Amino acid sequence: MLKTLKFNLFWYIFASLIIAFTFTIFSNWVILSCVWFGAFFIFRFSGLEAKLPNKEHRLYLMTMCIYPLVETSITWVIQKNIVPFSWNVLNRLEHFVTSVAVVIIFLPLFAYVWANLKWWQSLVFIIGLVCLVGNINEIFEYSLRACCRPYSDFKYATYYWDTIYDTVMNIVGGLIGFVIIRWNAKLS
Repeated sequence: MLKTLKFNLFWYIFASLIIAFTFTIFSNWVILSCVWFGAFFIFRFSGLEAKLPNKEHRLYLMTMCIYPLVETSITWVIQKNIVPFSWNVLNRLEHFVTSVAVVIIFLPLFAYVWANLKWWQSLVFIIGLVCLVGNINEIFEYSLRACCRPYSDFKYATYYWDTIYDTVMNIVGGLIGFVIIRWNAKLS
């Protein structure tokens, strides 16, 4: 399986299938999946991915393969309302998993940024980046909800608490992602 993950043809087909399927969901995951695979291909073709040690490279490739499948499944269940009233729990899970995955996908970049940082500086950097990405995602979610649903003060008040809970999940996911990387990678 790991040898398959090293071929560009596999990634072209995999990315195309995931992105094509996300159009059936029609959510912000369409844009985010394009950004996800865009970052992957930038790291691959720039040579940053190839510079990762073997253990970190395996973690990186497995995350790149598993996360889009998990995220697409969660988003599909939320959008199609497969499990009634599960939106709250699944949305929290979605933000947690995304935060962990964001930490790991940027591993090729972090490895060089962290070379001169202490562990706590690396942690602050990770949490800051994860919160930035999470807030950009919240802006996309809010925009989609605002343009696709009729105006209601009550609904907008609900989005406020959703954003707070999602930000907390982003921080927790960033912490867990940091622990996973510290455990698997040789970072100072």
